[in-house]
Amino acid sequence: MKYTDCLKCGETSPRWSFFGNTLAAIFKVLIGTLTGSKGLVADGVHSLADAISSLFIMVALKVADRPHDEKHPYGYGKIEYVSTISASLFLFAGAGAIFIEALKTFKHGGHELPGNAALLATVISLCFSYLMYISNTCAGTQLGSPAILADANESKADSITSVAVLLGLIGGKLGYPSADTFAAIIVSLFIFNMSVEMFLQGTNGLIDMSVDPEVMQEIVATSMKVEGVAGVKSLKTRQMGQKNWVDIEISVSKKLSVFEVHGIIEKVREMIMSDVDGIRGISVSTYPIS
Repeated sequence: MKYTDCLKCGETSPRWSFFGNTLAAIFKVLIGTLTGSKGLVADGVHSLADAISSLFIMVALKVADRPHDEKHPYGYGKIEYVSTISASLFLFAGAGAIFIEALKTFKHGGHELPGNAALLATVISLCFSYLMYISNTCAGTQLGSPAILADANESKADSITSVAVLLGLIGGKLGYPSADTFAAIIVSLFIFNMSVEMFLQGTNGLIDMSVDPEVMQEIVATSMKVEGVAGVKSLKTRQMGQKNWVDIEISVSKKLSVFEVHGIIEKVREMIMSDVDGIRGISVSTYPIS
């Protein structure tokens, strides 16, 4: 983490996302209903799903911040993945509702020409979503939080769907009344795709997905700096929300005393904790070599 202020930002970003997306959902659905914009209503449902997701993330971050205890020796970090999976299911259900409603409109007709208020509402929504995407991406990246990054991806998706809705509204103004309904279908498909990606990210975290290869290389390089370490025999890592756990086996000379080996182990643990970002716990074992 480069900036200590990111901790505060990480706490406030989900709150802003929750309240902002809730207001945006009400605003979009209301304006979309009054102006007859199916695409804007679809975008409003998307924002509602984002608000629910942000609420899950707020709760998950509170739980994940608890210190480890006897029943949970690895802490509560994986709750962030549970919130990601829960949010993906809400998004999937919302996308299905949007898609079915849009198909009904195509089949039975009933296209309406949205008013100028729908255009203005979409532009406002686009600006808000993009700002939330920038804020959450910054906080999520600096903190290494999968939950906040999921929130950022939702804001990004909201921005892109707002663009699709805007194009649909413009198409309606140019004499293509079905363009807005077509935009609603595009939005639903995009949300489908995003929900599947989020679900896979969450499940990968729950089944002990390893950290990035670059981080693995950094751990190995840091270990090799310690005097007495002849090599790294094995390295296993697991993602635990914002923090990661490391199981490393180092090669040391069998001629060293138990006291000397213990000192090497402590030095390896100390250097990895201080030099590699995002590490919460380390288990170091040794393998004697000639």
